[in-house]
Amino acid sequence: MLLYYMDVSELDFNRIKSSVSKTRIKKSSRYFHKKDRNLSVGVEVLLNHALDKIGISNPIFDTGEYGKPYLKNYSDIHFNLSHSEKYVACAVSDSPVGVDIEYVQDIDLSLAKYFFYGTEYGYILNNNNQKKAFFELWVLKESYMKMTGLGFRLALDEFCIQVSDQIELIHRKNTGNFGLWNICGGDYMLGVCSQSRITEPVLINLQDIENVIGD
Repeated sequence: MLLYYMDVSELDFNRIKSSVSKTRIKKSSRYFHKKDRNLSVGVEVLLNHALDKIGISNPIFDTGEYGKPYLKNYSDIHFNLSHSEKYVACAVSDSPVGVDIEYVQDIDLSLAKYFFYGTEYGYILNNNNQKKAFFELWVLKESYMKMTGLGFRLALDEFCIQVSDQIELIHRKNTGNFGLWNICGGDYMLGVCSQSRITEPVLINLQDIENVIGD
């Protein structure tokens, strides 16, 4: 597995536009705010960087039945993308994978009461840092939902994530391994779920990618 994340707040569109698809450029142009355009373009820049590491330089993207993107010309390679605030994240694996990155911000914790499993809500209430606990569960649950390919068609309270010394899936067949990290000085939470072995996330420097593209 390759698990990367990257700050795209200083992305130079003119330097990297040749490295992303026309579809991505068109999609990003719909966003009014520069931050959202950077996230949209930056996440494909990071994906292409990861694919290049495994020798894929001609990806053809398509989407599955429920909207999950995949590589049409490399059916044995799986990937997933996420972004939040200033950062994008990308996971590439030889088996289905889901990744989620979230900015740890103030949030109405009652959301967990109504949408999470009861024991998950209890985990949050009994934690000294309830906000951090909420986002731990959120990224783990969303990464699992994305790994299955169902996304939010799989309800948040249809399964339970148990966080202790090990991260376990409860009330559904355990078909994935989980990874969880508090990154960027504690400001972001990153979660991943895959049927393959989980590896540590690697911070990629955007400027390094831009320099290679610009050469």
